[in-house]
Amino acid sequence: MEITTVEKAKETILKWLNENHHNIEEYKDNSANFHFEIDFPLGTAKKERIIQPKDYPSLILLLNGVSIAPEHMDLLKKMKEDERELFYNEIRKDLMFSESSYDINLDETGIARQVQFSYEFYFDTLTKTQLYRGLLVNYRVLIYFVNKFNERFGIPEMPKQDVEVS
Repeated sequence: MEITTVEKAKETILKWLNENHHNIEEYKDNSANFHFEIDFPLGTAKKERIIQPKDYPSLILLLNGVSIAPEHMDLLKKMKEDERELFYNEIRKDLMFSESSYDINLDETGIARQVQFSYEFYFDTLTKTQLYRGLLVNYRVLIYFVNKFNERFGIPEMPKQDVEVS
């Protein structure tokens, strides 16, 4: 089945997401023909976005990201600039051939605040396999970043979440 229109891409992607029982939230986005946020991996609190930007005909953009833990930011601040840059370069080398792109958001002092991951493809390769491959590649790169920072700086304390007992 060849997908050539935004409407068909949206309809097909929604069908696949529903078949796989994702929680889907649709966003009104003036810069996108469609913009969904889903749970990925399925049934987790982790989210990924599926966007078809108006400015890029037939492009599908998959996005997710992670904020750097405050404890990790504090430890990055304590590092010498050249040591911090070596750490960032190690990440760049490790991910040089990743299919997912990433953007490390640094503050004015060179401290990583957030990382955003993206995977892009076009309608001519839109298949269920391609969609889920992109979601998985982004998720794996996110897990890489979490593990890389945890290995270097320790596991940060996570905020307590209320758990409902039934």
